[in-house]
Amino acid sequence: MKIPDTYHKRALIVIDLQPAFIKPHNRHIVRNIITLIKNVPYDAYVEAVFHAEKGSLWDLQQGFTVPQDEGMRTVDEVMEVLKPLNPLRIVKETRSTFKGNQDLVAYFQERGIEEVHLVGTETHDCVLATAYDAFTAGFPVYALEECIESGTPGRHEVGLTLLRWQSMTNNSCRTVTTDASVPN
Repeated sequence: MKIPDTYHKRALIVIDLQPAFIKPHNRHIVRNIITLIKNVPYDAYVEAVFHAEKGSLWDLQQGFTVPQDEGMRTVDEVMEVLKPLNPLRIVKETRSTFKGNQDLVAYFQERGIEEVHLVGTETHDCVLATAYDAFTAGFPVYALEECIESGTPGRHEVGLTLLRWQSMTNNSCRTVTTDASVPN
């Protein structure tokens, strides 16, 4: 996997990697994310989790709920390698990690973060929204293609196309990249 090598201080955001969003067709990203975390150092880590309650806008407009319960957590395998790195935990009821219960821009500024890498789900939705908000906040942002997916088949490709058109993935970026020991 190619990793943007800009020599900036960078953060890794793990987006909505929750049991509700992991399906047989996208489970491979769990292994890839674990390998990434073990092999590529970051200056800050963020774990974002999502919930949408009955009666929420998600439920009313899309018929979609993810209750705030024991399933609202990052999958155990990833949390095991992420927890010792002391990730900032963000709980959100919307798409973008930047609109959760923490001031992510201030957190990054306090740590001198200059670049953001994204992994997790849903490529066409929460990953895409977080990428746009990172860019709007002034951070170069790269979704790592081998580590993002969508729960519904076909939607990943739509989000990936939009991210690639804007040079917001590790395989479409306009910067120097290095190969990391992470499977393609």
